Amino acid sequence: MNINFFLLFFFILIINLFIFKYKIFLTSLLNVFDIPDQNRKIHKRPIPLIGGLIIFLNIFIILLIDFFFTQLFINNILSKLEFIFFLLIFFSFFLLGLYDDKNDISFIPKFIASFIFISIFIYVNEEFVLENLKFNTLNLSVSLKVFAFPLTLLSIMLFQNAVNMFDGSNLQVTNFFILSVFFLYIKSNFNLFFLIILVPLFFYWYLNYKNYSFLGDSGTLSISFFLSILFIKFYKTNFIIFCDDVIVLMLLPGLDMLRLFITRILNNKNPFLPDNNHIHHLLLLLIKNNNYVQFVIAMLTLLTISIYFIFGNLFISVFVVIFFYLLLFSFKKNKN
Repeated sequence: MNINFFLLFFFILIINLFIFKYKIFLTSLLNVFDIPDQNRKIHKRPIPLIGGLIIFLNIFIILLIDFFFTQLFINNILSKLEFIFFLLIFFSFFLLGLYDDKNDISFIPKFIASFIFISIFIYVNEEFVLENLKFNTLNLSVSLKVFAFPLTLLSIMLFQNAVNMFDGSNLQVTNFFILSVFFLYIKSNFNLFFLIILVPLFFYWYLNYKNYSFLGDSGTLSISFFLSILFIKFYKTNFIIFCDDVIVLMLLPGLDMLRLFITRILNNKNPFLPDNNHIHHLLLLLIKNNNYVQFVIAMLTLLTISIYFIFGNLFISVFVVIFFYLLLFSFKKNKN
């Protein structure tokens, strides 16, 4: 096994053990908390929003060390120019999210900033523009031509927004991030680089499970950008052959976002304003225990992914999620 893997793995492990031991210092240094409001935020005390900082710092360090020293993976898929811009935009999204965590800015400036950041990145790095889409389920290949740039931009922004809306309950989005990195690990022919990325995610998972830390927008915005760019790069380099492979991974967050948008618009509400109608809110009305809720969501996600890879048909997985929602609304109605 690669000696560079062991060196980087243990270095990151030590960093996270150090962070874990001195997390109180990190909390006081950042001084950003999620304050309960007994409406959407029902936790009993202010929770530090240090999860984004923990994971961002780890990934940033891993990327730098791997690109210039250990060379396990990232330098094989990104050129030096791509890597520099990748880090710059990654850092920009972290700062944008951190500013939002501190000041609770509205959706519009975040949308504009995200639009600018992503546009700059894919304009400078044309290698990340999706020029064609290959669908396994439909046995179809679509050439995007003049729509390539705007659809790439839209795809990344939708991915970020879906992840951000999916982050509403302990462990939920962390489980999704872990699943996504494990997916990349498999698609990269089991490259050890992604096992190192999992280290800080598991450390944060424990802090989140113990209700000590939340991820915050600094985490969701930066990590979703990190994942979306890797998904695109994997697709462009044929690590991922079909779009369906990524769509099925995003099926539950994506469909929940679509459902929320449609429901809010039909109720004459701003589709971007938060409410208590997310999937975890619906499940909590029935199950009450968040750990059980996250188990159900994780099992549903794994079920839809397994069905797709067994049958090679995305529509079956979509039907399973829709059927789950129908059951959920039926149980909710009966309970009411």
